[in-house]
This record gives sequence, C-alpha cells and structure tokens, in this order.
Amino acid sequence: MKKIVLALAALVVAAPSLAAPGASGHPSEVRQASIPFVNLRGIRDFRAEGRDAVYLQDRARNWYRAELAGPCYGLPFAHAIGVDTRGGNGLDRFGSLIVEGNRCPVLSLIRSAAPEKRPARQG
Repeated sequence: MKKIVLALAALVVAAPSLAAPGASGHPSEVRQASIPFVNLRGIRDFRAEGRDAVYLQDRARNWYRAELAGPCYGLPFAHAIGVDTRGGNGLDRFGSLIVEGNRCPVLSLIRSAAPEKRPARQG
C-alpha cells in the first residue's frame, strides 16, 4: 500500500512537468522569437490585426505575430511603423513599436504563418 501511495505522490509531483509546453497558450509559455537586424531594415512588411496585434515580416520573408500590451491607436491605419529595441539590434518581447509618435510595448513575439490576405476592394 505504501508503494502505491508513493508512486501516486511521485506522479502528482511530476505531472506539471509532463504537460506540453505552452498548453495554456499564455504568452510567457509560448516560445518567444526575435527579429534580428531590425535597425538595418530588418522589417520588410507589416499588417495590423486591429489595435492589439500586428504581423511583421523580416527580410527573409518569415512572419511573426506581435501581441501588444494594450491598444495601439492608429495602428490599423498606419502606413509606416518605427521600432524601439532599447539599444539592441533585434526586436523581441521587450521592445516597442512606434506608431504616429506613440510607443506601443510588445507583450509577445512569436513566429507565425503569413496572415490571411485581405479581399480586394471593389468599386
């Protein structure tokens, strides 16, 4: 009986480490990325996803999804964005986007598939 209790106790203690990483989807559990050389024209394209997220494409045509710490007003209509890396040459979750002079801190930056293409405007 003691062996069964000890085995169950060991299983209960080990269970959290057996869970798949990022299972809850919380930004801190997802593998965070970094876009290198953003200070040397490292961002090729961007597409806003509302005011709270943006897709960024690097020079190698890899896509990333940046979730922002709060609403970034003007992002859906921006023609250009700036990047503040805080002294480094890569953008990661500790950097910020600059949109119309406003700082928009990045909460999470992950590799992503390309965003869906927008339908062409008719008229």
